[in-house]
Amino acid sequence: MKWLVSMLGGLLLAACGGNVRTMELARYDFGSLAGAWSGSRIPLATLNVQAASWLSGPIMHFRLAYAEPLRRQSYAQSRWAAPPAELLEALLRRRVIFGQSDLSGAGCRLHLVLDELEQRFDDPQHSATILDVRAVLTPFRGTEILSKRAFPIRKPTPTPDARGGALAARDAVQTLSDDLGGWLGEIAREKPAIVDRCRNN
Repeated sequence: MKWLVSMLGGLLLAACGGNVRTMELARYDFGSLAGAWSGSRIPLATLNVQAASWLSGPIMHFRLAYAEPLRRQSYAQSRWAAPPAELLEALLRRRVIFGQSDLSGAGCRLHLVLDELEQRFDDPQHSATILDVRAVLTPFRGTEILSKRAFPIRKPTPTPDARGGALAARDAVQTLSDDLGGWLGEIAREKPAIVDRCRNN
């Protein structure tokens, strides 16, 4: 009789265990960029993105600035589909490099440094995605800096959660792309020597 009770107990535990579900991670990316590349007349051979060490993985970071301003936290059930620098590089390469009329491969190098990407809460119900990027234009060969600019971007989130942070990040990346186009266009208009340098690189 005891063995029957033990067996029934084991079957009951197995049945209960079979109904336990692990929560699936939500994975986000930056979507696609809207509109045509406003671009520049500066030929670009390549674009690469380097990230700060704390942004090297797919973790989605947030900060409760109103309560613990020095503490970086992460969402337990939400991730980026890949490290943010990888997502940003793939998106901008498609837009910037392959959006050029000249695809010969000649041109300068556009190097971006991703310094920050986090969702910052000013209070429990209001947050914004912070995207800080530095851009450096160099010859394809060599390290001489032809031009550089910082792009600090802040976009309010539609909802105070991971999904809202991802949507605001998409908007921030769109703004970054547009601002990069404006900056490169400005260089092309005001510094033709740099255009020639890149074209004959």
